[in-house]
Amino acid sequence: AHQRLHEAIERNEGYLKAHLGYHIQGSEVGPYTVVSHEALGVGVFSVVWPCADKDNKLVAMKVIRHQDHFRKYANREVEALQKAAGLRDQDPESAAHVALLRDSFVHKVSSPQGDQEYLCMCFEKLESNLRKIGKQPLEKVLQFGKQIMRALRYLHDVVQIVHCDVKPDNLLLRWDGLAVKLMDFGTARPSPELQSQDELQPLFYRAPEVILGCTRGRKIDVWSAAFTIYELTVGRIYLRNCHTPREVLEEIMQLRGPVTKEMLQGRLAAAYFNAKGFHTEKREVVGLDSFTKRSMFSELAPYADYGNESKKTAEEQARAQLSRLIGATTVVGAAMKRTGPTAAEKKLKQLAELLDRSGVDPQQRLTAAEACELEVFKAVELPPMVDLQEAPPLPEEAPPPLPPDAPPARAE
Repeated sequence: AHQRLHEAIERNEGYLKAHLGYHIQGSEVGPYTVVSHEALGVGVFSVVWPCADKDNKLVAMKVIRHQDHFRKYANREVEALQKAAGLRDQDPESAAHVALLRDSFVHKVSSPQGDQEYLCMCFEKLESNLRKIGKQPLEKVLQFGKQIMRALRYLHDVVQIVHCDVKPDNLLLRWDGLAVKLMDFGTARPSPELQSQDELQPLFYRAPEVILGCTRGRKIDVWSAAFTIYELTVGRIYLRNCHTPREVLEEIMQLRGPVTKEMLQGRLAAAYFNAKGFHTEKREVVGLDSFTKRSMFSELAPYADYGNESKKTAEEQARAQLSRLIGATTVVGAAMKRTGPTAAEKKLKQLAELLDRSGVDPQQRLTAAEACELEVFKAVELPPMVDLQEAPPLPEEAPPPLPPDAPPARAE
């Protein structure tokens, strides 16, 4: 990221060039001080610098590129973030799982080309995203799953916006690793603004109603959240082998069952279906009755990490994996009938129910608020609130070197 930023600055691409000890000015609450030589990340629209605020707390400063078209796009994000931050008292427990805006302002920099203005957004400094940490033990999946649904409940029911980009990359861990927070509101919109946009979500997380051009709303986030929870459980992307919307739609129907007749009325449905059925990427026509819904428990069970609650022997785990590979669940099912499900297996079945209810039909798909009330999350405690980290001290600057002909310094 550091090399990419350096090269972009050299090409005058509009990123803020900062350094250790640099002051980002413009906020009413005081300046922010950059505390590292390296940026936390570089994106198409911005660079993120680690900073210390006036209380020496560690924050992440997202600085938008100074060109007008980047600024215009970011202004929408600031509006959504300001609204989300302003309503936090209506549901503080859920708001705690959204990366809320702490401050926003314009930082001005003088240059030979004239004054340049950088829109800045200040957030809590967070750590690794869920993509990087990968597969998690079942207890951790349940903890993160509840927090994700709480975040969506807050956005949907309190803030009245749809995130539109829920995925592991946009879910970051708090510095203590106990909490996860949803971030990146660049595509967040109220439901009425979603109806004419068809590139709303990343391909692997795109809801079927978006692909087909149907009416869409807050439940598209629940669809993406369910796939994220699946990835945390099994350690891989659900639709990993797909490259086009058509392949995604076919894979969805093979795994989650066919789309409904109502969804076939979507304005884009004719690109995928005719009276005989679905047109595959290979130009074959497949009838809707050829697609059947699979049990999410059978999809999760062979790969779930039960952690300390696991009572399966290595042989039983191997047999379960073999059962999954041959497309059957008889070995797993028979074992449960003989001995009864363990406590961990009961939790996994409840988690599978959540994913099953986050299905193809948006009319039947549960809301984030309904997901929060499911049995699977009732015994899961939310992590306590914590303060921000203290910013690291700036290193002391070395004195400038003496000129070559200067006399040596005298000892005290």
